[in-house]
Amino acid sequence: MDTIGSRIRQLRKQQKYTLEALAGNQLTKGMLSLIENGKAQPSMESLSYIAQRLGVESSELMEDVSQTEKRNLLEQVEKLYNVYPTELKDEYTQIIELIHPVVEKLSLSYESARLLDIYSRCSYNEKRSDWEKYYHQAMNYYEQLHLHNQRASLALFKGMIQFITHDYGEALNVVLQEHASIDAPLDAMTTIDYLYVESILFSAVGDYEKARTKMQEALLFSKEQRTFYRMDDLYRLACFQAIINENEEDRIYYLLKVRQYGEFAENKDATAIAELLEAHYYNSFSHDYENALKSIENFLKENKDDSSDNHYLLEKGKALYGLGQIENALALLSQYKVPKYLHHPYDLSMSYEVHTYLALCHDHLGDSEKALNEAKTAYDLIIDLPETPYKKFIMNTYLSLTDKYSTNKKQ
Repeated sequence: MDTIGSRIRQLRKQQKYTLEALAGNQLTKGMLSLIENGKAQPSMESLSYIAQRLGVESSELMEDVSQTEKRNLLEQVEKLYNVYPTELKDEYTQIIELIHPVVEKLSLSYESARLLDIYSRCSYNEKRSDWEKYYHQAMNYYEQLHLHNQRASLALFKGMIQFITHDYGEALNVVLQEHASIDAPLDAMTTIDYLYVESILFSAVGDYEKARTKMQEALLFSKEQRTFYRMDDLYRLACFQAIINENEEDRIYYLLKVRQYGEFAENKDATAIAELLEAHYYNSFSHDYENALKSIENFLKENKDDSSDNHYLLEKGKALYGLGQIENALALLSQYKVPKYLHHPYDLSMSYEVHTYLALCHDHLGDSEKALNEAKTAYDLIIDLPETPYKKFIMNTYLSLTDKYSTNKKQ
């Protein structure tokens, strides 16, 4: 079917024009009918006249996918795409099904670039092998349209693909190279995204000084720009880095900031996370298990509507182990599952401790086989990750238990 003719017919019917009303004085009803049925091609003068009568640009009649269609499609897609990650069901599949019929027909425009952007991201997440083709096309469109922030954001997505495959060095290289290649000022949100991600990636490769520098840059920039974007993420990151570096002054300061942000923004997630950070500090660094339990209870009060976060099981199990309630600790620790969304070495190392605590519980209960198996599991998981207090604890426990039971065998 002729593209121009079908487009004219579609718009005419949407606007409830009869052939006579659309034809007016310049075109006959018969000629317009021939154009609509693909039996005649309009001149540029006629096309311009028809477009004017329909209230659209001439180019919209000639495109395979009109701007109106692209805008309507993008509106549907954005609603699906902006679902919170933990609430995702089949939204990525729905998005692919919506865009797929037109993906090869998208001509240069912001809407096309954004549709290709989202399509490539969803295709990657759905493990489609052709995602990079549309990634490069979106990048090309953004570049031609001088949409530097959108291009930078999509490039950041590619860097994070390396991150979630745990190729931290390559992820850092991709992000730093892309950031350096941008020759136009970025908006505040995109700038903060880059500084935040760079801080995360420097810490992932064990360069804690540069990680701290990037984090401080991001916090300072946020204050200068008077924006609260990612402020909760930055405060949590700063607090966590202070905890593992045993910087008590910074820990207290940034924990207070996390709480203040939660209260100011009425963000229960932030206030809940503050309690979990406190519990983690009490368990793993100050060994104040009574206060750890109090913080966990406070976390559960704040987080009562969210059953997706089971990290409190690990912290509560650690606290009960520290208080000598071994069987209760074992029951809770056995329920904990390392979340699939964790990819940073900090988060993974902290979560892998569950196997070490399970090993210690089994050791206390006299089950040497299970104790050694759990200790070995933790050791195998942690061995290739950067040095952290968690890695040290896991390694030392594994060596201690293997030495203990090998000595027992000899005796």
